[in-house]
Amino acid sequence: MHVKCAKMNSMDLEDLRYFLALMRYGKLAVAAQRLGVEHTTIRRRVSALEKDLGVRLFDKTPGGWILTSAGQRLLPYAQRIESESDSARAAISDRKHSPQGTVRIVATDGFGGTVIAPGLARLRTEHPAIEIELVTTSDLLSYGVGEFDIAVTLHRPERPGFKMMHLCDYDLRLYASPRYLADHPPITEPEDLASHDIVWFVESLLELPELQSAQDIATKANIVFRTTNLFAQLEAAASGVGMALIPCFLAHNDPRLRPVLHAHVRAQRSFWMIVPTRLLNTERVTTVCDHLVETARGEVARLVPNIPPG
Repeated sequence: MHVKCAKMNSMDLEDLRYFLALMRYGKLAVAAQRLGVEHTTIRRRVSALEKDLGVRLFDKTPGGWILTSAGQRLLPYAQRIESESDSARAAISDRKHSPQGTVRIVATDGFGGTVIAPGLARLRTEHPAIEIELVTTSDLLSYGVGEFDIAVTLHRPERPGFKMMHLCDYDLRLYASPRYLADHPPITEPEDLASHDIVWFVESLLELPELQSAQDIATKANIVFRTTNLFAQLEAAASGVGMALIPCFLAHNDPRLRPVLHAHVRAQRSFWMIVPTRLLNTERVTTVCDHLVETARGEVARLVPNIPPG
């Protein structure tokens, strides 16, 4: 890094925190929101760092702020200083070093609410300085700058600037309430679905890959209710509105539901974990990624249950 020693001696190391935030989130407003300061503070502190070093660290583009070649050379040093600073704070406070800061996870409603959220107790025990923001949604991600640190999504986007990792598989099966099954004709094979009601998905969501292979189910049965929300699907099926194709991790252990045609109807799809490449070397983000992988492994019996035929 071609920076004079006199310049380095005058550098305020706290400014590096603002440099890293703008690098990670790409926009002043987003970086400021994540650090809990005004956006003018981010710009002022980064400008002070550039003045101290005598180089421009960022270029402003329509898509946000990106590192110059000088900024890219500074980056690994700034990351090491951040890591050493966290270790020093841990040593002084006589506690084990633990990554700290906020990690924002965006996930689907069902997986976020019933798999990720319960698993956070273990994360809190192991890494109490990490704060999680969990945003659940039924919508497709827009991949805007700063929207998330980690996304758990049903589709695998081919987009630059993101690393995609397979997280886990999960099964979808048909379920209905005992009352519905008692009040309607028996179901022993897929052709029997023609005499039955089904709770289904709103058409705009049919582009999601785990629904495409199940379209023949919807064409056989009578769709009586559509919703974008898996929990609404679950509750409708449990109350007897109709059958529903529901992820096993939501429905299989629900005493209000019974399996239907499990020997014939099965859709298996995947969850993908997506991380902006800017955050790949951020310790708190990689720690949470590792935690999510461990959580998914521990939930295999719910995600892909071993269901005997019949």
